[in-house]
Amino acid sequence: MAEPSDKINPGNPTEVARETLRRLALRRIAPTPDNYQTLYEEIVGGPVAGTPEANPSSGAAGVLAGLTRDLSLHHPDLAGPVELLNQAVRKSDWAQCRKQLGQVVLQLKQGDGGELRPQADNLTLLRELLVKTLEFGVVAQLSHIPRLAERGQQLAVAVRDANSSTTLRDAASGLKSLWVDIELQSSEARDQQDTLKRILLLLVENIGEMLDDDAWLRGQLDMVQEVMAGPLKIRSLQEAEKRLKEVIYKQSLVKHGLREATATLKATMTTFVSRMRDAVAANDEYQGRIATHIDRISRTEDVIELNRILEALLEETRAAQADSRRAHENLVQERDTALQAEARIKDLEDQLARMSALIREDPLTGSLNRRGLDDEFVREAARADRYDTPFSIAVLDVDNFKALNDKRGHQAGDDALVHLVKVAQEELRITDHIARLGGEEFLVILPNTGRDEAARIITRLQRSLTKKYFLDNNERVLITFSAGVAERAPGEAQEALITRADGAMYEAKRSGKNRVCLAPDAPADAAD
Repeated sequence: MAEPSDKINPGNPTEVARETLRRLALRRIAPTPDNYQTLYEEIVGGPVAGTPEANPSSGAAGVLAGLTRDLSLHHPDLAGPVELLNQAVRKSDWAQCRKQLGQVVLQLKQGDGGELRPQADNLTLLRELLVKTLEFGVVAQLSHIPRLAERGQQLAVAVRDANSSTTLRDAASGLKSLWVDIELQSSEARDQQDTLKRILLLLVENIGEMLDDDAWLRGQLDMVQEVMAGPLKIRSLQEAEKRLKEVIYKQSLVKHGLREATATLKATMTTFVSRMRDAVAANDEYQGRIATHIDRISRTEDVIELNRILEALLEETRAAQADSRRAHENLVQERDTALQAEARIKDLEDQLARMSALIREDPLTGSLNRRGLDDEFVREAARADRYDTPFSIAVLDVDNFKALNDKRGHQAGDDALVHLVKVAQEELRITDHIARLGGEEFLVILPNTGRDEAARIITRLQRSLTKKYFLDNNERVLITFSAGVAERAPGEAQEALITRADGAMYEAKRSGKNRVCLAPDAPADAAD
């Protein structure tokens, strides 16, 4: 029974050749030139044009020559068997033609499960892409795990050499096994990272507990703790490393100067004490000489001797006065040097204190970090309690921040946060403070301000933010935020106040975003 060929264009030699090979394979007919020509004529509906019927072998040779050209064009991976087939056709070696034609049909069947491969070029390209992915993508990323890197390289070689469905299936099985091992290794690496992170936090915490009043070192430890406590993002780690290196370098200069000033003061005090000792010793010596002269006076009755004793006394007195003046001048000079050294030490200590303040800032936005927020809150809360003045805060959260990151990238998201803080610092009062709570969430401290007035200030900030556009690649991007405002009750704890403001902020989110909501009054037992 003839296979349907209504989809074959008899005028297209390529399509006819493929259909001929397909029927040879399906009917299990020996791939001789005559059988090939018979099927070829069956498909096109008659003898091949231009081939003499009296010499079928000559017609078959022409058909086979066309077949080799078609196979060379569409199946470059069969170049070897096709070239041998072409040589046999040119020599009219029909036995060899039958053998090579069978090889071509067999390889086509092995390559596509018994079907011809019209997309062999694409398959070859995909296989090469897989090999390159393994070599330059997977193996390169596994350089720190030699065992898995070697397996990846071996798998790439196996994929490149695969020439049948069986070898490709083996390679696929090896690829699956490799992915499983990579996932296990990644899980182990994450566990190691988490463990190292916890160890580092414990180490930093223990070092901090051993410090007495070393503010500059404590500030650096606080920065490390802040970075390690959150998700480990490479940008945050790099920024923290940069800021920490700058502070350490500056503080090393200051501490070097402090050590020099301290050494100067120590040397000055040593000299001062030494000269005091010398002055006292000189005075004792003078007193001894006077006693000697007094003894001589008591034992002599000679006027001339008395005159000599008197001259000696006057000389001793003048020498003692000169020594006393020199000692006094030296002591004054040493005192002035000591005072200068003390002033230098005080100046250096002030510089250390100012540098310690650098670690109160968020490294990305320049706003206060959590430590800076805690310091300012304690100060303003104490002032509010002491003078019985209102004190409010506002919690701000940037609207649709994840969408901004997804659409424009994390760099644009970071730049948007910097823009928000810059506008806030321009618009808020000089007594107000903005701090970063984490991510895209900020807190504004509003001293000497009631809840309603605080809400008006934050609303004004929202309007300013809509006028001062954020530019990303010279494109205007509207940045908005939702805010919750809460007024502190006398004695109310910081976290309790933030929780109330945070709840109001979420209410603003639920109400449509880009708005300000007021937190209810604190409960009666909110005081510390």
